[in-house]
Amino acid sequence: MDTDSAQLFVQKMRDDKDFRDTVQEISDRTELWEYIENKGYAFDECDLVKAMAACMAELEAAG
Repeated sequence: MDTDSAQLFVQKMRDDKDFRDTVQEISDRTELWEYIENKGYAFDECDLVKAMAACMAELEAAG
């Protein structure tokens, strides 16, 4: 999979309220992963955790 893709996804979630709202409205896990893949992202849960941790570290450093 691709940690860079996960980082782009996390950045999109931070920056795009409409995208974030859409993602948060999806309650079915399979449907969520299909939506993510259909938007062109290719990562697994491990990549997502790494990207989220990097984002949190950035926020803490800036705060």
